[in-house]
Amino acid sequence: MIVALILCAAGTTAAAGAETSPLWWLAAVPLALLGLLGTWDLLQRRHSVLRAYPVLGHARFLLERIRPELQQYFIERNYDGRPFDRDVRNIVYERAKGTEAEEPYGTERDVYEAGYEFLVPSMAPRAVPEAPPRVRIGGPAATAPTTWRCSTSRR
Repeated sequence: MIVALILCAAGTTAAAGAETSPLWWLAAVPLALLGLLGTWDLLQRRHSVLRAYPVLGHARFLLERIRPELQQYFIERNYDGRPFDRDVRNIVYERAKGTEAEEPYGTERDVYEAGYEFLVPSMAPRAVPEAPPRVRIGGPAATAPTTWRCSTSRR
């Protein structure tokens, strides 16, 4: 709100100075337009970013629009971010807005990279063992080795 008031005051001052020199209009018109934009941003209810940061919020949306070009050449890939990569954030944003949030087929990740973990579906899963698995703690030299029963969700 303060930014909008400052811009309105600056636009009014520039318009008042236009009586002395026509070059004042070069400052008056853009500042008056920014003041109107800031006032509009404060009154709208659709975007909380624009309401909190009246004129600067538009710069955020502009940078977000050209983000892929900047990212492609200077920053990182869509799946390199931490703690959440850009792909996950986009899905969260889309679900929050109520738009479609599914990614069809494929991936940008290198699934053949060393250390990449994934699940492989099986058409024939293994049978459930008769006895629950147990882990023996202690080596061959242990006088009283302990056997722990592994907890499983299936019984």
